[in-house]
Parts: sequence; C-alpha cells; structure tokens
Amino acid sequence: MLTQDGRFRSRRAATSLAAVLLLAPFGGCAPGAKPAANAARAQAAPAVSAGDLMSSQDRTRLEALAAARANGPSDDGYRIGPDDLLDIRIPDVLDGQGAGLLNRPAPGTPGPAAVAAAPAAQGLRVSDRGDITLPFIGQVHAEGLTPTELEAEIARRLVKEGILRQPRVSVQIAEYRSRVVAVIGSVERPGLYPLTRPRATLADMIWAAGGPAKEAGRVVEFAPAADSAPARAAEAAPASAPIRVDVELLLHAPVDHGQGINARVRPGDVITVSPAGSVLVDGWVQKPGSYPVTRGLTLSGAIAAAGGDMFASDRHHAAVKRTLGPGEERSFTVDLDAVREGRTADVPITDGDVVRVPASTIRVIPWGAYSVIKDLVRVGGSVPLF
Repeated sequence: MLTQDGRFRSRRAATSLAAVLLLAPFGGCAPGAKPAANAARAQAAPAVSAGDLMSSQDRTRLEALAAARANGPSDDGYRIGPDDLLDIRIPDVLDGQGAGLLNRPAPGTPGPAAVAAAPAAQGLRVSDRGDITLPFIGQVHAEGLTPTELEAEIARRLVKEGILRQPRVSVQIAEYRSRVVAVIGSVERPGLYPLTRPRATLADMIWAAGGPAKEAGRVVEFAPAADSAPARAAEAAPASAPIRVDVELLLHAPVDHGQGINARVRPGDVITVSPAGSVLVDGWVQKPGSYPVTRGLTLSGAIAAAGGDMFASDRHHAAVKRTLGPGEERSFTVDLDAVREGRTADVPITDGDVVRVPASTIRVIPWGAYSVIKDLVRVGGSVPLF
C-alpha cells in the first residue's frame, strides 16, 4: 500500500509526464528558461553572415569615411602644432665659432660677442597661434610645418638677418601634443599617440598601443574627429555616435592604403577597444547563465562553458541573438553538429550576445519519460535507483 509520500510522488510523476507530452509539439523549454525564439520571426530576419559583428549602418559609415580620407591629401609626416614642445639647436650660435658667423658688432663693441653668448633654444613650447620665439630673429610660425621644414625656415631667417652665412639648424620634437590620436580601453599601452607615420590607419594605431589586451573583446569603437565625419545623412548616423568595428576584421585587413574598413586616422580621432563583456546562455544546457567573453570565444565554446547541451536539446537549431547597434538586431541559427564535424565554421561570440539552445521534439519525449521513471522508482522508498 502506497504511503502518503508515495502517492505525492506518483502524482508529481504523472504531472511531469503530462507536461512533457503537452510541451513536446512546441519544442519544450528548459527548467527556468524562456521559450525558444519564434521560428517565423527568425525566418523574417535578413540573411547575414553569422560571424558579422558590424551593423550595416556602421559599415556604410566607415567605408564612406575611409574613401573620403583615402582621396584626401596625404601627410608626409608629423606636422608641428600648438602646444608641442620643441628642442632647437644651432651649434654655430651656441659655441660662437666664427667659421659661419657674420660680423654684426653692436654699437661701440667690437666683434660678434653678443651673438656668441646666445643660449640654446631648448624647451620651446609652440603657442596657441602656432608661433615660437627665437633669439635674434624673433617670432617664427611653426604650425603646419614638419621639423625639416622648420629647420629650413629658421636657417633662412638667420641668413636674412645676417646672423650666419651657412647655419646648421636641428629641430627635434620633445613632446607631442597637437596631432595625436587617443587609443584607450583594453589595449596594452593606452594613451595618446602622435601621427608620425604617413597614412597611418586604425590598425596601425592599435598595434602602436601594443595591440588588444587579454581582456579585450571583439568590438572597437571609433570616434572620428568632428571635422572628418561623413556629412551626408545617407552615409551616416548622427556624427556623435561612435562607429563599431570588428577588431578581428580590422587587424587582419589587407593592405588597401586606408580603404575598406581600415580607414586612415586623423588628429583628434579616438579609438576605444572595448572589454570582452559577457554572453547569456539559456535553454537546454546544463548550467544556464551569464559567462565572460574572451576574444576567441565561439558559440560551441560558450555552450561548453555552460556545461554543454542536454540530451533533449536540438543541436541543429542553436539560436544567437545579437545587438549590432541602436535599432539593429540580428538573429540566426547554427547547426552545432555541422560545426563539430567541420562542415561549417564556428560562430564568434561578442559582448551582449544571447545564446539559446532549444529542445528537440524527438528527444524531449524520451527525456521526459526517463525523468518520470526516475521519480516513479522513488515511490515507497528513500533510495533512488538512478
């Protein structure tokens, strides 16, 4: 005769079996998990590459910006700007050797003693107007010139003022402040980097900062300088919104001279490498929950981190929901068996992805029966058989 506890277990087993039979036609749902995504909605989504982490809007903006900068004037090196710190040396003026020194005696004083005593022009800060002030020749406009061009200008002024016949001038930039690009976030050496290399690109600046750090994700947020963003509304979202770029595509982009998605950079650009973030794994997996994302994490890896899929899961229709930007989401399904067998590529996972493993109608019934039997064999005893 069944005890009260045994009758309760029987009723619970029967209820479980009825629930399984009712849910089987709908694909079932995992305990504590939300139902699988609507199939009709998935069919209505546009067909896209599962590995694409960039929205169509961001890709359009970046390609337009890259084309505009590639067709624009090309810098041939770093050009001096306001707030830069310069180290200017003129040896003939420093040591007073008369080989190249013109005689400019001051009234009542023989020889060029005043010129020979001139100090070195070290630590000269470029003013906000782009000028520097040198002894004997006064103000020199330095903004927009390369160090070589500034050397030539100072030498010309020395000859014009009658200071030296054949001046030797050396200009070094001790501190870069004006023409810099900010590379911040999850990189090895975040900071401000000067544009000393002609036609430097996004990838060049990320590598200059040491490349992505260990905790970096797959997304780079690129905020172009305000005066270089595409102006046409058809090409861009609001100019204030950063452009989201897939770092893997960026760092492995072919050499295309700043076209494609690897655009050339300009002073004032800000490049932010976002941290990896997390992915939500739900559905018929052993341990549903949120898991940290690494740069190389793929769909099968995320499911493995959640303990793997359960027996009743549908491995042919694992769903991924991804937010690519404001108002743009993409959903697609992946055949995990095809990935395991090498018939299709695994899908990269990025911050904010939602992975859901649905139930298989064919497998959920035997799984439910197995669960019911496990409950039934407990009836009348306290030691389970399974």
